[in-house]
Amino acid sequence: MSEPLLEVVDLVKWFPVKIPALQQILTRHSPVVHAVDGVSFTLDRGEIFGVVGESGCGKTTLGRTVLRLLEPKSGTIKFEGLDITHTKEIELRETRQRMQIVFQDPHAALNPAMSIGQSIVDPLLIHGLATEAEAKEAALGIMTEAGLSPAEQLYTKYPADLSGGQKQRAVIARAIILKPKLIVADEPVAMLDMSIRARILELMLELKEKYGLTYLFITHDLATAKFICDRVAIMYLGRFVEVGDAKAIYREPKHPYTKALLGAIPIPDPDKKRFKTLPSGEVPDAIYPPIGCRFHPRCPVVTPACGWEARDVIDFLESRALQPDTAVQDEQVLGPLKRMRAEGLHLRIRVRTTAPAEVEAYLKVLRAQMPTPMAEAIRTIFVDRGDLVVEFAPTEDPGLRATDGRDVRCVLY
Repeated sequence: MSEPLLEVVDLVKWFPVKIPALQQILTRHSPVVHAVDGVSFTLDRGEIFGVVGESGCGKTTLGRTVLRLLEPKSGTIKFEGLDITHTKEIELRETRQRMQIVFQDPHAALNPAMSIGQSIVDPLLIHGLATEAEAKEAALGIMTEAGLSPAEQLYTKYPADLSGGQKQRAVIARAIILKPKLIVADEPVAMLDMSIRARILELMLELKEKYGLTYLFITHDLATAKFICDRVAIMYLGRFVEVGDAKAIYREPKHPYTKALLGAIPIPDPDKKRFKTLPSGEVPDAIYPPIGCRFHPRCPVVTPACGWEARDVIDFLESRALQPDTAVQDEQVLGPLKRMRAEGLHLRIRVRTTAPAEVEAYLKVLRAQMPTPMAEAIRTIFVDRGDLVVEFAPTEDPGLRATDGRDVRCVLY
């Protein structure tokens, strides 16, 4: 079996969050956004590997880190067998000829002060691969292949003179003029009208066949991924939750999040009914992601082993605070939510009364009203130095598990 073009192992990329110096001293740590958190995959030559997920899940950060436009925190990136994880920028110069990117927004990707021709020939001149005359000839040829015709006229035009579809064709032409092996396509049709999306996708497939390109295709559009991708990875909050053959995943999704995404795709048949299981709540904070399975706070089939923690109890109490009949009673017995401290698996409640047993009894009543998986995940409730502590059983991220020819990050498999 041939060596993969790209191999990524346990890739991590975090972004520091700026907070006041005093707050940093008090909290004793610097918070970070867990944009990419332990992602692994391989990309074979000639393959189109799709990364699909909601906005903010880490797709774009993954693509840019793979190209070393961002410095990874840890993990390994191998391109054509060469470890480029921490290669210095000057040493990446030759490698960058073989890996390019198509940015999401073609309006921002092109310099408004440079003509379309200048933008496309620039990579050849930067890498010293052609004279200006040779570069122009190559650019005119690649523009024609990318559908920018008549090339001679458009060569001297500026981005403001082109339509959105023409700009994206120019960005694609600029990416392939160096004849790269790998192209990271970051939502290449997201900014385009529906009428021209299919044409751009067909162009990418034609260029792939002609030049032997390999795509890391990033998108939030499941329909687009189904049309163009060989394999698909579903990403949620910095991690892959399901990876496998695109046809198999669309035919029979395994992970609850994948099922929810596919269930949200509209069907152009008003008479055809389909059961939709939409996730509850909002996407958790990427600065403090849930322990265990990161999808568990929104999962419709969650179990006691999915990663419950103290913050889930606070979320439960916050939902009760929206109901007048329960809000007053909860605060009278438990006190305000701001007096509660979530410390991983332990929720500490400062007891205001002299009878902690009363509070403990009230919590046990509340436990019966919690969602069953959360209630069953609580190991014990006890009093510690004036605090009432709710303790959850330890849990871990389930990791990707091989199931029916694909990998699924779920305790159900």
